[in-house]
Amino acid sequence: MLKKKKGLITGFAGVLGLSVMLTGCGDEDTTNTDNENGGDGEAAASDSREDWPETFVYGLVPGEDPSVLESRWDPMREYLEERLGIEVEFFHGTDYTAMIEAMRAGHVHTAHFGPFAYVLANERADIEAFAMGINSLEDAAYNSIIIALEESEIDSLEDLEGKDFAWVDPTSASGHLFPKAHMINELGITNEEVDDMFGNVVFAGGHDSAFISVLNGDVDAAGVADFIIGNLEDTHGDHPNYDNIKIVSTTGDIPRGPDAYLADLPESFKEELEQAFFDMVDQPELQEFLSAANFEAGWIEATDSDFDIMRETAEALGMSPEELMN
Repeated sequence: MLKKKKGLITGFAGVLGLSVMLTGCGDEDTTNTDNENGGDGEAAASDSREDWPETFVYGLVPGEDPSVLESRWDPMREYLEERLGIEVEFFHGTDYTAMIEAMRAGHVHTAHFGPFAYVLANERADIEAFAMGINSLEDAAYNSIIIALEESEIDSLEDLEGKDFAWVDPTSASGHLFPKAHMINELGITNEEVDDMFGNVVFAGGHDSAFISVLNGDVDAAGVADFIIGNLEDTHGDHPNYDNIKIVSTTGDIPRGPDAYLADLPESFKEELEQAFFDMVDQPELQEFLSAANFEAGWIEATDSDFDIMRETAEALGMSPEELMN
């Protein structure tokens, strides 16, 4: 599953650093020999960077005016330039498809993707997820849940047969696609059979509306994102049924979108880039940027397998990742 941010593992790093320091103190003869042979650390570092890109290109998909977006992200660019020791540029893709093509052509080295877009990019271009920007560790993943009232006697997915059910919206990932795929996989039925198993089906239009439909008894159960329970506590916590909501079933963890790099980048470059991302949260000059980008907790480690649930969902629904993005 999702990994802990490397920057948090300070105890191990401190022990490792001490070990290296002590080893260096006890290895004087070896060091002298290296110096006599001209093998100093600076030359070795230079050799390890000789196949690095001259300019590192980071892809941004504009959600607003590109000049405004670039200005907001400029502190990160300056930080990476100093950290990596090479020039850093932004690439503005008009959409995820354009970004994927730019990476496949080698024009972009790293980009941020939505979770379904990443799966599509991984299929079309040789890229690997390595980091995920988050507001908090709890924000790294979320779940879809099937909810009902305690007195409903709905205790399992099988009990939903013939019941009135609310989805959020046909295109909602956590309010339709994920919980529906979850039912398909757990019950061993088809997409069409899920549609036919309920008494009546409504699309409530929002997670809050679906949740309230259960509260009010308008439907027997609903599929919503887990965060909606906390989100509605202030406004509906005094509803007589609020404390009677029960979770019937929960999907696997749904990850946030990752940052991904070209798989054929030099290993030494990828390692340095990863640690540069993980260390951003500790840089005072980046705090305003992280807050504006909704990455206040910085980046944590992500791997390709974290997004298997996206692939499983697409397969269960008989849809491609590209179709699920639309």
